[in-house]
Amino acid sequence: KKAGKDHKGYVANIVETIDEKGSIITSYDYDVNTHSDSSFCKETIEKLGEQEKEITIIADGAYSSIENIELAEKNNIELITTALIGKLPDEIQSEFKLDEVTHEIIKCPKGEKPYKTRYYEKTGLYRASFNKKTCEHCPLREKCGAKLQKKSAYVLITAKTIQRASYLKKMSTEKYSVLQKIRNGVEGIPSILRRKYHVDVIPVRGLVRSKIWFSFKIGAINAKKVLKMAAEMAASLYKNIEIKFILTKTGKIQAELLLVA
Repeated sequence: KKAGKDHKGYVANIVETIDEKGSIITSYDYDVNTHSDSSFCKETIEKLGEQEKEITIIADGAYSSIENIELAEKNNIELITTALIGKLPDEIQSEFKLDEVTHEIIKCPKGEKPYKTRYYEKTGLYRASFNKKTCEHCPLREKCGAKLQKKSAYVLITAKTIQRASYLKKMSTEKYSVLQKIRNGVEGIPSILRRKYHVDVIPVRGLVRSKIWFSFKIGAINAKKVLKMAAEMAASLYKNIEIKFILTKTGKIQAELLLVA
């Protein structure tokens, strides 16, 4: 089972490296169809290891998890996904301030300090209690998750929820909106594999044999990409060449090739 549903066959994870010159598939994984996207993402980050210069991985929302984001950060990798899986917190919850040493909520998004914090170690849940008057007419109450009681108000929140809210807040900025649009282009590879290379109908059986068969398809895509880049480079070089004819002392016409910058 995968995501609570029965699946048969195999699943592939493809890593495509992109820069201003073009793109090429630099690695892929292939496994039985019970292997989760989040696991593929974790394995890809571990294979890449710590980077000297920060790199960015843009992936589908199914690849996201706070654990993968933290693992990526440790390796100087920025993981950007189209969405987080599971129930989404409100961005305002990112502004809760925690002390994870003393297990206290220092202040809420409005800057108010709770008069009492209780921490449940087994679940990682914080329960912060506020004066009812503090929360009753607060404009952020509907977003921060505060619940009113007879004499007080309380908030239930975890460090993971705050992390998820912080990630959502970051993803809503203009810079990350542009990067998320790039991810839409990644969908082109699965589409090509299905339409042109018919990977949904593999003529061999078994994990090893079908993986070898799949690798030939990846190789074919890369070969086309390399040939296309070579053709574009040749065309660009040809445009920058000038042929100049000069008359030599002997009276013969000589051609000179000049490369125009």
